[in-house]
Amino acid sequence: MNPVRKKALLWNCLLILKGVLFLVGLAAAGGKDTEPGVAVIPAQQLSRPPTIDGVLSPGEWDGAARIAPFWYLKEQREADLPTTVFLAYTSDGIYAAFDCYDPEPEKIQAQEVRRNADLSKDDYVELAIEPTGLDVAPYIFRVNARGTQYDEIPGGSVSNVQWRGDWKAAAVRHERGWSAEMFIPFRMLRIPQGQQTFGVVLLRFVPRLGTTYYYPNTGTAYDPLKRARWKGLQLPEAVPAPVILPYIQLDSTSGNAEWRSGLDVKLTSRGGIATLLTLNPDFKNIAREVDSVSFSYVPRIVPETRPFFIEGDAFFPDTTLFYSGNLQMVDAALKSFGALGRWSYGALATTGGNQKAVVGRLGYQITDRSRTEVQIVRDDRPGVHATAFGAGAVASPAFPDGYAIIAALYFRTSGQNMPVGEKMALSFWRYRGDGRISFGGQIQQISRAFNPTLGYAPEVGIRGYNTAVIYENHWQNRPLQELSASISVLQRWKLDGGVFDEAVGVWGSAVLRNDIALSVFGQLYHRPPYRDRILEASTSWNYRKLYNSGGVMVSFGKEAGGDSLFWRFSQGIPFTSRLRLKMEYERSQILYHDPVTPDRNLHQLIVTLNYDIDAERSIGGRYIGRGSRFGGFEQMNTFYLTYRQQVRRGTDIFLIFGDPNASSTQTRFAVKVMTPW
Repeated sequence: MNPVRKKALLWNCLLILKGVLFLVGLAAAGGKDTEPGVAVIPAQQLSRPPTIDGVLSPGEWDGAARIAPFWYLKEQREADLPTTVFLAYTSDGIYAAFDCYDPEPEKIQAQEVRRNADLSKDDYVELAIEPTGLDVAPYIFRVNARGTQYDEIPGGSVSNVQWRGDWKAAAVRHERGWSAEMFIPFRMLRIPQGQQTFGVVLLRFVPRLGTTYYYPNTGTAYDPLKRARWKGLQLPEAVPAPVILPYIQLDSTSGNAEWRSGLDVKLTSRGGIATLLTLNPDFKNIAREVDSVSFSYVPRIVPETRPFFIEGDAFFPDTTLFYSGNLQMVDAALKSFGALGRWSYGALATTGGNQKAVVGRLGYQITDRSRTEVQIVRDDRPGVHATAFGAGAVASPAFPDGYAIIAALYFRTSGQNMPVGEKMALSFWRYRGDGRISFGGQIQQISRAFNPTLGYAPEVGIRGYNTAVIYENHWQNRPLQELSASISVLQRWKLDGGVFDEAVGVWGSAVLRNDIALSVFGQLYHRPPYRDRILEASTSWNYRKLYNSGGVMVSFGKEAGGDSLFWRFSQGIPFTSRLRLKMEYERSQILYHDPVTPDRNLHQLIVTLNYDIDAERSIGGRYIGRGSRFGGFEQMNTFYLTYRQQVRRGTDIFLIFGDPNASSTQTRFAVKVMTPW
């Protein structure tokens, strides 16, 4: 390494070290390991477990901790609709009961019947459990007023119930409102060895009021790190049984039959460390997210849908260094992740085709509200032998009216026949909750040689900043229930001189009591040689309805040197309580008025049909059409049908006609059978 480069690298490392030390000091000053005034829930062990039927029978919960009241945080007062929770445990798991008073029980909404579907339009309650004591995402267990379950596993997990873990819930409605009961087995949680304290957050959502009530009281703004402490747990030293998930698939395309098989294995240690192995994974039958046809100067990231990569995703490197969508050919992969005391880690190795990749992240929790980490990604394939490295620190000091997030990051890329590239960023965000102004921003510098071969860095050779001011407010029992507004500014320059881009944007939205949502957005954007001017307006109807909501959005102005027009329409149609259709159509047009530059014309139609046979079995169909002229779908014209059986116990079965990721309809029939061992 030449002396100039060595000196620059040393200087950058010193800057990051200073940033880390600053963040650690700030977190130590603003958030000790044990915050004063933290809510404590005494651990109560039951000798006899309650029956999970949704009915809070007399005497059934007498030995449990009683938790009340819930809080309306914005106004720092007790909830208008009282909620009482009973929390306890046995040697097998956690038991919770919610008693939800409602003077208008006929207005309780409970539309969704499918497990792990969207409950955001329904009345629901939630138990969030964080078993490690670290600044990590909690396990979330949610149930609506008809007993439909929803859960989130920290870092993500696959959809198979036996793989991710099963839990029980039930709910009933009555003349005083509704009640719900839950049981979460300990074997479903990754619990560090010897752990005696869990973090707990409880909430209740009332959609007709657009209001969430919380326990504990975290101040005027919801702070996810101000969890209640459930103390004194005496947990069993049980080792979860390994889960082996083989599959067999028969694929018949145009009369040619092919058998295919694969295997997934999951081991969870006593201390909560998860290890996963996949051999010959089936990615072909997993429908990828469909990207919009709207114009963008840079490629967009499409969310990952492959279960192996979703599992434990939060334990792995930042998208800047590792975007799993860049790994398309995978024959075998091994990953491990979890927490050991204050340490957390994620490690991944894959091989497929001519490519091998190794990915890792190691984090350390300095205090309850600060952490530091290092990341590394290695990519080896013909013509590419590259390494990406990252380091950084994050602090989240608490304030009486909210909290802040401060982060310092440093990334470095290098490789065979590749110059060294670097990215440095420092960001700050101050969240202050409803009725107050939140604000923040980021400064960054990215060298021209920065090239994370498995990551996402579409714009390099720049330095600059972006900042935003946001106002949010919610009201109960008013015609205007939600109001949000923001102003954002972006300014970036090329490292070799000149403006890269600059922008000013204004956005506002409102949600009305009659289930109408409105939003407007305007932006002035300068990206030499173009000067864009965009105005966008949208409206949604049946905003809180799950299956018959719809909306329209229109955007027009100057973009990339031409006259642009983009519009989108969507509508859900519930034919019956089990049969539903969703239609989405969008069209993008840019007219350049230049005989040399061809106009941009794209449109896309997506029609999705679902029929729920019962809570575990469904039939679905989807059509995707994309083309350059109205009525023509020459770029994509594909249709497929599916039958899905995902059961709590037994065999999962998938039948597919067509190919969910092909550009045209395929004469293909596939049967996939998965039976966990």
